Amino acid sequence: MHWLEQKYIGLLSGRLRNYRRKSSGLYNFSCPICLDSDKDRTKARGYMYSKQGKTLYHCHNCTVTMGFEKFLKTIDEVLYREYTLEKLKDSKTPQLVELQEFVNKMKKPVFMLTEPFKGLKKVSQLDPDDPVKILVSSRKIPNPYHSKMFKCPRFFSWVNSIVPDKFDESALKYDETRLLIPFLTKDKKMHAFQGRSLDPKSKTKYITIVTDENVPKVYGLDQLDESKKIYVTEGPIDSFFLPNAIATAGGDLTSAVVDFPKDKMIIIYDNEPRSRETKSKIDKAIINGYNVCIWPSNLEHKDINDCIKAGLSPEFVQYIIDTNTHRDLRAKMALNAWTKV
Repeated sequence: MHWLEQKYIGLLSGRLRNYRRKSSGLYNFSCPICLDSDKDRTKARGYMYSKQGKTLYHCHNCTVTMGFEKFLKTIDEVLYREYTLEKLKDSKTPQLVELQEFVNKMKKPVFMLTEPFKGLKKVSQLDPDDPVKILVSSRKIPNPYHSKMFKCPRFFSWVNSIVPDKFDESALKYDETRLLIPFLTKDKKMHAFQGRSLDPKSKTKYITIVTDENVPKVYGLDQLDESKKIYVTEGPIDSFFLPNAIATAGGDLTSAVVDFPKDKMIIIYDNEPRSRETKSKIDKAIINGYNVCIWPSNLEHKDINDCIKAGLSPEFVQYIIDTNTHRDLRAKMALNAWTKV
């Protein structure tokens, strides 16, 4: 199911009785055409689903079947016109998309021209069966970011070449290959980096090293536009799926972004309603006047990347965040409701 169709199903959802998303590409709700049942308002026999590359609607009560566009036009003429305009803007040919991806893959990043990256391979250069490539592919990380990350064999030794004696001899005995994610300034200079373990059972899944204490420990400074809305996530990988996004290396998000325009930022913590620590951090962000995302109670996924791996499109995840962003008293009320689920 195309991301644009998912977006407009989401926009309609508030008007569809008993609406629920059963799985990726399958939605169930009471039929808005026959109204399903006057006697039992819990009946939900309408289904939106994908079949052979097309999105269809079918009601098991009135037996009506139609394509997504006809369904949208039948239910809401205004939304249908917005959808057709947005569809035109998004209509790139597969050949053009393939060409753009190829150009992005082959373009040499500015920061590759200088040390310390000369001896490392970009993820985009790795074979499909390389463990680092497999990790990145399994997280469904967009291709443009493959050329901004590296395979770093003997990560601890490499760190010592940047920050002398950071790891002692006992640590070097357990040296390993890690995914390297550089944190860059606007002029493409590395001010920090993160090494992500390939071992899912690792006790130190992420290791973050700061090389310039004068720069905020924030990922994404090299492509940040402070005049636009800024999404702030807990880790770099989550930021890959949102436009104009930055990320901290875990911890307290607001402490890392104090130098940025507060009114333009949306603070996005993981979807952990039962975590006292997460609630405390969100509460602090609200008190300090930030916009915060309070995830909807029916969302099962822990974070942005989990949403993507489950089949949600980046555009739909962005829509969920935008429509669940609150501030001040409204944010307090949403936070209290979220933690009671």
